[in-house]
Amino acid sequence: MKYINYNDMKAFYTIDEVCRLFEMDKAGLRHYAEKYNISPQEDQYGNWGFRKVLVRKLHNYIYKEQRNAPDDGSSPWGNNKSEKKSDPGS
Repeated sequence: MKYINYNDMKAFYTIDEVCRLFEMDKAGLRHYAEKYNISPQEDQYGNWGFRKVLVRKLHNYIYKEQRNAPDDGSSPWGNNKSEKKSDPGS
């Protein structure tokens, strides 16, 4: 998930705009929206999408989920979580 500057966001994003912002397809966006119970809303012009606060919330959930995904071993740096030293007193 790429970085998004929350300060520069507009008040409302259509579903297509959120897909471009998150660099994912509609099926992926729908999966995450349903998983985190964040439903699209209709604006005053009849467009379906998400208010800024909901885009931020959804982005934060997806970012945290992807950041905590198990390491597949392809990184040359490995998974730091498994390299924690155990307490010698235990």
